[in-house]
Amino acid sequence: MSSDDAEDSSASPATAVAEDNNTGEASSIEQGIQRDVRPWLNLVDDLSNLTHDTEISVPQICVMGDQSSGKSSVLESLSGIPFPRGSGLVTRCPIRLSMKRTAAGSAWIAHAHTSSSPGDVKRAETPAHLTALMEALTDTLTSNFSTESINVKVTAPGVPDLTVVDLPGIIRTSTAGQDPRMIQQVNALIDSFLMQERTIILCVIPANQDIATVDILERALKVDPSGERTIGVLTKPDLIGPGNEDEVMAVLLNVRKPLQLGYTMLRNRTQKELAAGASAAEAKRLEQEFFKAHPHFKSCDPKLFGIDNLTSRLTQLLVTRIQAELVPMKAEVESALASVRAELKTLSGYGAARGPAERQKLLVTITQEYVRHLTSVVQGEYRDRVIVVHPQLRLYTRALGVFEELRGKVEDTAPPFSDENFVQILAAQMDSLRGRELPGFMSAQSFYMFMAQYVEAWREPARAAAAEVRALTLEVASRLLEVLVVQYPALREAVRGVARRVLEEAHGSALQALDDLLRKEKDPFTVNDFLEQHINKLRYDRFETAVAAAFQELQGKATADKAGWAAAKENVGQALRRWYRATHGVNSASNAEDMSAILEAYWLLAAKRFVDNACMTLDKVVMGDVARRMQEECYRFVQDDERLSRFFEEDGKLLARKHELTERRDRLSKASAAMANIQVRNGRARPVRVTVTAGQLGLGLSLAEDGGRVVVKGFRPMPDGHRNPGQEAGVKLGDVLEQVEGHRLGSFQEAIERLKRSRGTVVLTLLRERG
Repeated sequence: MSSDDAEDSSASPATAVAEDNNTGEASSIEQGIQRDVRPWLNLVDDLSNLTHDTEISVPQICVMGDQSSGKSSVLESLSGIPFPRGSGLVTRCPIRLSMKRTAAGSAWIAHAHTSSSPGDVKRAETPAHLTALMEALTDTLTSNFSTESINVKVTAPGVPDLTVVDLPGIIRTSTAGQDPRMIQQVNALIDSFLMQERTIILCVIPANQDIATVDILERALKVDPSGERTIGVLTKPDLIGPGNEDEVMAVLLNVRKPLQLGYTMLRNRTQKELAAGASAAEAKRLEQEFFKAHPHFKSCDPKLFGIDNLTSRLTQLLVTRIQAELVPMKAEVESALASVRAELKTLSGYGAARGPAERQKLLVTITQEYVRHLTSVVQGEYRDRVIVVHPQLRLYTRALGVFEELRGKVEDTAPPFSDENFVQILAAQMDSLRGRELPGFMSAQSFYMFMAQYVEAWREPARAAAAEVRALTLEVASRLLEVLVVQYPALREAVRGVARRVLEEAHGSALQALDDLLRKEKDPFTVNDFLEQHINKLRYDRFETAVAAAFQELQGKATADKAGWAAAKENVGQALRRWYRATHGVNSASNAEDMSAILEAYWLLAAKRFVDNACMTLDKVVMGDVARRMQEECYRFVQDDERLSRFFEEDGKLLARKHELTERRDRLSKASAAMANIQVRNGRARPVRVTVTAGQLGLGLSLAEDGGRVVVKGFRPMPDGHRNPGQEAGVKLGDVLEQVEGHRLGSFQEAIERLKRSRGTVVLTLLRERG
């Protein structure tokens, strides 16, 4: 039986492994971790716990391969912890094993829970109990497969500081009773881990199979083409068929299917050895003897074989990746932290009001803040940060779009003055309106009637613009409430109701004002010389057109002799005389021609004037007065404490969100501090312990947050000539405050709170740059 066939058997090795732990044998990976490595591994473990793998991805070891490829055996050899074994899909969900080494002589303790029930933590006190617990938790998640994970944390003297992840094996074909969708689900899960650029991929490959058909290598190549995070692990070397040794050797020596990080070959305990109670030390001896005695492998570099060599390479790679990713991870944490703080600030902008006086004061404060911002957006002043980051609040800019649309719609109502038949139609209309006017005189009444018809066409565009400005102002007023008054939905709705009423009244007033404008425009009047200038221009333009037409008619007929020139003058003269009689004679056509010029000039003047006046009316009546009116209406709530009590009841969902964000902020702050501290520790900083006796004004330290660290930026002056306690005790500018009374600080806020509570003598642990 192969050394890795143990994973294909239903017998459990828990007993044997438990005996290994009871005899105090250390896991092999612990032997490869040096003192200067552990802080980095601890950092990743802390980050994983603090960020819940949602804010950032952290470097981790994921063991991947086909079903029954020997994955669990490899994990057991790496960690010293037994994973569930059996046939088929044994690992039915991701299992994240986080190990923390404790002092010698301390108890072996494990805690496990599913990702869906983090509060339901199970405890195990032996490796055998942990194996059974993992199997039971898997059964509670699913009978087939689940994307939810099982999180296991082990604290014991004989385990390394490391986190490893066991993933379900790749399924090539579904078996009886399996959900056909399981293959896709398992593949999607594995791909999600593969694509995480900080994941170290352990490709577990049975040596007795054709390496060219191994799926996990192809998948790893797609996401890690440079091969900087992929290691191949060859298992089951004792099952290599006769004649296939050279092919396996080519893979092991990185000639065939080469990987940048190469391959390592392992021989794990067989089922027979497990049943016989072979210890980890015995398994290691048997592994060494197997490779030394093998006719093909004995001549190879010994570093290519054994769990110790794999552990050493894996540890070095993991630490290297952690160090390389520290700066990007810190940037990601800082970005997430800034986002959380910004959202938390919007949810906690005004605090809580608990009594009538506080509620009245808070209402006035919120109203003033709201009116100030509303006034700014109405006036088109966008300097405030709230308006800068919310461009949809820029009311006046958006209103200008409505005004421009109104101008376009009014221009579209212009009569077709330039059409060839316009004058003829106008002449017919003038004839139908003719009264007692003498021949040669135009009817002023006709002019008034025509303009009244033209002006009426402006009514609908103007009313539509009024409705749009009203809707736009209400939208901005409501959106501004959502931005400024996040935590009080009842107050938001009440003020929104005030905005509706105020704008409804303003809209009615605006419509009345627009009707007044239209009424005035229907009674033509102007003292603007634009009218006569434009009438003269139109007449001159028409004369120019007539002259051009006359010469166009002559083109090609004239000759250079005197007779030809005389004929040309006669032809042009006849054309101009015909034009003059048609446009300036005493007849309907000439009257219509003059009326057309006057109508066109006055329409242009009146249309421009109406658009300007209509826009100014909407600006002043709808938008301009809304802030003042809303302030007056909101102040009426001040004396109604019953309503104020309802207004300042915080939304339950928002309270839950604030709690969630607060917890997330604290986790991210601690993660940032952890990364900052390890940067300092591994730089030129050294720890310094200082004992400070607090004075009347505390420790006298001026602190600031710098990249997640709590830094001493100065010393506060003391009264009556007293010396500063912190400075007297030896605290220096630039010191990083790491611990207060032995408690490691997770955030700047926590540091402030602990120092405020400090009385008497306080022990500070500082990180100080080496001189």
